[in-house]
Amino acid sequence: MIDTSRIALVGVDWGSTNLRAFALDGEGAVLDRRADDRGAAGLSPDAFAAVLDDVVRDWRADSAPVLICGMAGARGGWVEAPYVEMPAALADLTPHLTGAAPGVRIVPGVCKRADGRLIDVMRGEEVQVLGALTDGVAVCPGTHSKWVRMEGGRITDLRTVMTGELFAVLRAHSILGRTMTEGPFDPAAFDEGVDRGLADPALTAALFSVRTAGLDGRLAPSAAPDYLSGLLIGAEIAARAAASRVPFT
Repeated sequence: MIDTSRIALVGVDWGSTNLRAFALDGEGAVLDRRADDRGAAGLSPDAFAAVLDDVVRDWRADSAPVLICGMAGARGGWVEAPYVEMPAALADLTPHLTGAAPGVRIVPGVCKRADGRLIDVMRGEEVQVLGALTDGVAVCPGTHSKWVRMEGGRITDLRTVMTGELFAVLRAHSILGRTMTEGPFDPAAFDEGVDRGLADPALTAALFSVRTAGLDGRLAPSAAPDYLSGLLIGAEIAARAAASRVPFT
C-alpha cells in the first residue's frame, strides 16, 4: 500500500476498451498504477462514476483530484469535453477542462479543421504526445492509429488510420478470417506481411494475398492473423512515411 498523502493527482487514460490509472506525486512521479477492462465504449454515462470509484477509491483517501483523458470525454461518454482546434499546446487545453464530478475533470480532445469542416479528431493521444515531444512526428498505434506532428511544443497536424479496427473486422467478418486459427506469434509471417504492405500500394488487392497464400499452403491458418496484421501495419507505415514530409491531407 502506498501513502495516500503523497498522491497529488490521479491520472486516468480512459479508452474505448479499457482504462489505465496512475497515482502521481507532486513531481509527477508514478507511485502506483492500475488497469481495468471496463472501457468507455461499454458504459452508459451514469456508470462512469461508479467504475472510477471502484478503481481508485483508496487513492483518493486524501481527496486527490482526478484528471481524465480519452473516450470518457467523447460524445456519449461520461461528459462531453469539446475539442480544441489545432495548433494546440498544453496551455490551450487547460481552459477547456470539463468537470464530471467533484474533484474530477476531463481533458478535451484535439481536432483538425479545414475550410470550416471537421477533418480529424483524437482523444487521449494528445496528452501522450504533448508530454513526450516538442518537435517531430509521433505514432500512437492502436485501434485507431494516430500520426501526430509536433512543432514548437504544439500539435500542428493529425492523421488517423483505422489499422487496428480494420484488422478486427477483417478477421471476424470477412472471408480472410474463416480459416484462421489461434496459435503462437509467427514472426516470419508478420515480417512477410509487413514487407508486402510496404511494397504494394494497392492495399485492397494486397489483402487478398491472405486468402491465396492460405489456399496455396504457403501460409498456415495459425500464422494468417500475424501476416494480416503485418500487412496492414506495413501499408500504414508506407502511406504515412511518404506523407510525413508534407502536411497530412
